[in-house]
Amino acid sequence: MTATEKWFSTSAGEFRALTWGSGPETVVLLHGLTAMAEVWGPALAHLPGDRRYVALDQRGHGGSPKPLTGYGTAAYVRDAIEVIEQLGAPVHMAGHSMGARITMLLAARHPQILRSAAIVDIGPEASQANIRATVGALSTRPERFATREAALAFAFRRREPGTNEATLFLSRLEGVGGEALGWRAPRRALEETVRLHRQRNYWNEWRKIVLPALFIHGGRSTEVSMRISEKMRAENPGVLFERYDNVGHNIPLLAPERLAHSLERFWKGITALSDGGPAA
Repeated sequence: MTATEKWFSTSAGEFRALTWGSGPETVVLLHGLTAMAEVWGPALAHLPGDRRYVALDQRGHGGSPKPLTGYGTAAYVRDAIEVIEQLGAPVHMAGHSMGARITMLLAARHPQILRSAAIVDIGPEASQANIRATVGALSTRPERFATREAALAFAFRRREPGTNEATLFLSRLEGVGGEALGWRAPRRALEETVRLHRQRNYWNEWRKIVLPALFIHGGRSTEVSMRISEKMRAENPGVLFERYDNVGHNIPLLAPERLAHSLERFWKGITALSDGGPAA
């Protein structure tokens, strides 16, 4: 499938998205913190083109609006709802990390606009430790790179990147004069997002999810501990659960083919049930 760039007009401004495929079902994909729509490309390469896939640049990221403030979960949820309304609800939704948290909240609070929710490696717990670690990491990143080569050297200090990895990393940057590159996602937006999103827990929302839902846990994730993942299983046993042993947090890039197979099996099962047949 070939990606096509598309723009959605919302109350917050023009949101950029990439779309793949076509068909009667629509899937909306939400990336994690610092990322953008392109991160879903590797997984989509392993999915059939008989659905419409729409990967959104969320606020503060990529080509979408970057307001000076307004990065609480309510704003992210509102952005997604306005895009879904234009696409035609209900849709399947899949989110990773920060995007998975927004998917979780939509599934709990606005189930009527979703057919299903796939939540990839995020938990409902509050975490001051995560806030400190993430803000600390953001404070040490260079804000600009003199060249493309300097940017890649920073991102891949311990190994050589593959071609796709290099391309996906560079998509997070933009020209800022001459050969220099800077981040598309400004630090202030990322820091406010992480502080507001991680300062409270969402266990009540997690327990309220009753629509078809899948949770995928990276067995080596630094974002979702084994303890939290098992608590999630216990507190909402209606959510399907998969664990990818020996895979870290960044599942869309670390295990894209496996993620695609999990999502395809999940969505086909929902379609079979809605058509009156057995789940796949």
